[in-house]
Amino acid sequence: MILFEKRACGILHNLLRSLPGDLPFLLPADVCPLVPLTFRKAERRFRLLDLDPESRGMDRRRCLELLAEQPEAWAGVIYVRPYGAEAEEADGFFSALKEVRPSFLVIDDRCLCPPDCDGERIAPGADVTLFSTGRAKSVDLGFGGFAHCRDGMAYRRCAAPYSAAALAEVTRRYQEATARGIPCAAGEESWLDLSAPGLGWDAYKEAVREALPKAGEHRRRLNAIYTDALPEEIRLPERFQGWRFQILVPEPDRLVESLFAAGLFASRHYASLGGIFCAERFPVAERLHRGIVNLFNDGAFDEARARQAAGLVLQHLHRSSGY
Repeated sequence: MILFEKRACGILHNLLRSLPGDLPFLLPADVCPLVPLTFRKAERRFRLLDLDPESRGMDRRRCLELLAEQPEAWAGVIYVRPYGAEAEEADGFFSALKEVRPSFLVIDDRCLCPPDCDGERIAPGADVTLFSTGRAKSVDLGFGGFAHCRDGMAYRRCAAPYSAAALAEVTRRYQEATARGIPCAAGEESWLDLSAPGLGWDAYKEAVREALPKAGEHRRRLNAIYTDALPEEIRLPERFQGWRFQILVPEPDRLVESLFAAGLFASRHYASLGGIFCAERFPVAERLHRGIVNLFNDGAFDEARARQAAGLVLQHLHRSSGY
């Protein structure tokens, strides 16, 4: 079964609303803030878990421990592919979860991965495999999300008021909370557009298929520039470079500021949400995020900008202590 909406968050919201009961889900501590905001919009509880230092994804062992301790206490898990790392296998993890409780809902969040309209890369054990073609995703159509779901899953399209002003305000509030490390109370406002997409699935799928190879080739060219220019010790392994190009640097905020000052840009996704969406703190997620900078490799950048950005990174390293 394929679900298709304007936003991947719309699919998640509708799924959460369609599920019986009110048991909470398990989420990684560095998940995109829009995910816990969607849970709040859907009036569904969640618990954040710290990360594994090697995979940079959710701590699978802790997730399995919680499920084994109380199999009936949890509705499911959202497993986010860290930085779109599809090579990071999760099949065994999903199978282990299902062995403990077959009805445990496994949502494989591949919103940072290349969209797979035909479901050729679906992991066994996943009940829902979620993709996005929204802003700044692997393929950016400016809208759109879809999911491959197991047959028979309950799903109903919900209706709710939507306001672009509310979305802008919620975005401002969660960005401020994340930047300052303060609690974020947003989520229940009319920020999520749940109306039907403006085109059919077949037309959308054709648009994705046309854009996918172009986006992939562009990303490979820019990644090659970064790989050639930047020292290996600051680059994350290649499997983490599919969405953006990830580097670890001292004083990362200062580097981002210098890139913006030069008319370029970069980001620092994804911060730990401890202290923002819950009181608990997550030391591994905080440590992994401490030096991360995401260099752009999508249509917002060209080869000249990538070379300029790489040069500014090298200048930043030379200015920083230890380099």
